[in-house]
Amino acid sequence: MTSALGDNAVKLGRGRIYPWEFDRKGKLPAWHLLDRLNYFSLYQAPVFQPQPEGSLPQAYEMRFLRCQSIEFSSAFHELVELPGRDFCFEAQLIFVGKTSWMYETKVVDRTTGRELATLRVQTVSVDYNTRRPKPLPDWVMEQYRHLTSLARPASVQPFDLSGTKPAFVYPVTVAPSDIDGNLHTNSSQYLRYCFDCATAGAKRGAYSIINGDLLDYDVKSVDLLYQKESL
Repeated sequence: MTSALGDNAVKLGRGRIYPWEFDRKGKLPAWHLLDRLNYFSLYQAPVFQPQPEGSLPQAYEMRFLRCQSIEFSSAFHELVELPGRDFCFEAQLIFVGKTSWMYETKVVDRTTGRELATLRVQTVSVDYNTRRPKPLPDWVMEQYRHLTSLARPASVQPFDLSGTKPAFVYPVTVAPSDIDGNLHTNSSQYLRYCFDCATAGAKRGAYSIINGDLLDYDVKSVDLLYQKESL
């Protein structure tokens, strides 16, 4: 993977999906792509850099993901298959708020130029000790004022579960390998847990619209909202 970060917090790069990343049906699991996109996106880049470096306080002590949305195009299911695929991506800031910022990452197939997936993420500045949202410093608000004045893009909101009954219960134990550098469950692992639950439920006939092998279904979109930490 290669990448570069521009002055306007736009990260460009390219990478490859390898054969060993696919499941037994020859498809790329959604949580695996999510993990790769977070690695390629601005989440792993030093987005807010004071000018000159070192003269101003850091933009944040710690950052947590609040939510993620990923949409898969038809080209993703047509083109991303064994033995792998070369792709390019563009990740850029699209909004800056008082305590959080949002970025969007688009993934494009390098051979055909077709868009494969779009990821939108909201990241929150967090106090290291309280683990609560912390305002971004003034220099960040000034440097990115062209993004602070925009209307806040749509993000994942709490799901309305009123009047619903659990269709299937699937207990999960977080493995040590699922814990990230913030000492809590890595964000992409939640999606894997959800797919494991859906797979087990489908095999047991727990759902009215999904049955049999879950890998026979193509995923169109995924919304993830992180409300609390888990270990």
